[in-house]
Amino acid sequence: MKRFSSMIGLLLAFALIAAACGGDDDETTETTAGGDATETTAAASGEVIEIEFWHAMADDLGAVVDSLVGQYNASQDAVVVNATFQGSYDDTYNAFLAGLSADTAPNIIQNFDLAAQTMFDTGALVPAHELMAAGEAESFLAAPRDYYSDETGMVAMAFNSSTPIVYYNSEMFDAAGLDAPATDWTFSDFLDTCDALEASGVTNCVTFGTVGWFFEQILANSGGLYFNNDNGRTARATEVAFNSGQGVEVFEFLTGLIADGHAPSLGNTWSDTDSVFFAGEAAMIFDSTSGARGMQENSTFDVKTAYIPHSDSSERNGVVIGGAALWLIDSDDAATNQAAWDFMSFMTNEAPQIEWHTGTGYFPVLASLQTDPPAELQTFWDENPNFRTAIDQLASTDTLNADGSTNYAVLGGRAGPFPEIRRIIVEAYSEVLDGGKTAQEALDAAAEKANQALTDYNELVDS
Repeated sequence: MKRFSSMIGLLLAFALIAAACGGDDDETTETTAGGDATETTAAASGEVIEIEFWHAMADDLGAVVDSLVGQYNASQDAVVVNATFQGSYDDTYNAFLAGLSADTAPNIIQNFDLAAQTMFDTGALVPAHELMAAGEAESFLAAPRDYYSDETGMVAMAFNSSTPIVYYNSEMFDAAGLDAPATDWTFSDFLDTCDALEASGVTNCVTFGTVGWFFEQILANSGGLYFNNDNGRTARATEVAFNSGQGVEVFEFLTGLIADGHAPSLGNTWSDTDSVFFAGEAAMIFDSTSGARGMQENSTFDVKTAYIPHSDSSERNGVVIGGAALWLIDSDDAATNQAAWDFMSFMTNEAPQIEWHTGTGYFPVLASLQTDPPAELQTFWDENPNFRTAIDQLASTDTLNADGSTNYAVLGGRAGPFPEIRRIIVEAYSEVLDGGKTAQEALDAAAEKANQALTDYNELVDS
């Protein structure tokens, strides 16, 4: 693999400093450089090409990845894909940057949404649009397609896309005399629901971790921008916008749920909140649609799903794509790149996407599977309506406003230091819940740190 500029080493240092507050140990695997003489000769002579694929899917999700990789390897004899779990999204992101610096990066990396700007800035990619057939990008849903696109076209192949939804204990709702939540419910509606649930004897109305994702998503659903310059979409983001307008209202709502006793204070966690919900100690939980399979199988009560709420001062605007995409790393060898692309294309064919969706809860990224689903998928949705909620929530999210202008809020923010900024928001939760600051004060302090991170990053890539 060709050596990229010294910027890669600096990006790695930047990322590791940002992640210094924590993270799991990486289980990295050293791979053969894609453009060395051995692989180039092998590709030219028709020998089997080995493709290294790093991903961040653990446990049940990882089992589905392994199944799909096994199916691909068995389907042909020209390419062998070696899939390696690298840990969390942050772990995988940092392992990838380290691999670029050491010339040991994989051929394909599953990298999360927040890494998009950094991935663009590495210069290490073969953009998807260079290998796609004419019009192929139009086969993808607009939201994931647009999220991973630049001005030329799709850069990454959307794969495991998710959105947040509300899971709820329908037995607790019935006991409280409550109907299913409306698709369009405000913070006040949500709090009224909490009052009714708690009056019926429910310990906690809702549970959620103080992670940055829920703030980002409910902000977008309330029509607010996270960054300036149209969320960093029309020009590189230079400042955050979350400490004004909708951002403050959203943060007051989220921190207020905990401060006012509607939700337990569990910190920056996912697993502990699941435990509270499964134990029947909370009637609702904010979580990802990617957990739909686990929510159903691990609950001893009837679980149903609903859209996320929005601020009282806004109309429902929609959600941002979460999850990750597949990025093709340039090996300097056309045959190797083509082999990697063949696997990526397989992963977004209809059959693998159906297996991925039904086995996890991530929704299919192909438009055809929503507009003209095969009978087997429609039957699955009829029997498992919780898997359909996120699809309907996204389908009613418009990437264009009524006047035809771009709805940048639901396209999501794009900035190089976004992973670090998400961690800064986690700190802002603590400033409110433990430090006594108001939501405005905490977000102003977070904005100061985030703006400095943006300045440092932008100076780095522009130098």
